Amino acid sequence: MSSQRVQLDIQDHHVVMDNGILQVTLSKPDGIVTRIQYNSIDNLLEVLNEEVERGYWDLVWSEAGSVGTTGTFDVIKGTKFKVIVESDEQVEVSFTRKWNPSQKGKLVPLNIDKRFITLHQNCVQAQKRKVSIHGHSR
Repeated sequence: MSSQRVQLDIQDHHVVMDNGILQVTLSKPDGIVTRIQYNSIDNLLEVLNEEVERGYWDLVWSEAGSVGTTGTFDVIKGTKFKVIVESDEQVEVSFTRKWNPSQKGKLVPLNIDKRFITLHQNCVQAQKRKVSIHGHSR
């Protein structure tokens, strides 16, 4: 088992987080998951789908007082990318989108901050042990 540090590779249009077991590729600045590589499996996501349709967060919303149940479909895409933590044990990245009144009726009126965190594999194993110890009933 490899004990490599968590790596962050920032490219022009993608960000790759890798802990030696799991490699996650995110679009930049959108924060859409475009690839999940696990062990020898190249991509757990459907590669026949366009990148923007592989691993996205969405919501359906309506303005207060609106009538009907259709709502507005919104794929949550970031407009800014930022590294929050980058160490040997952890990488945390953020994709934010700020709402302003000129977007009224077009985008959900929320400031959004999507975060993705990758931990060193030893940290993940320690957390599993911690959960199994605390989760054990006597």
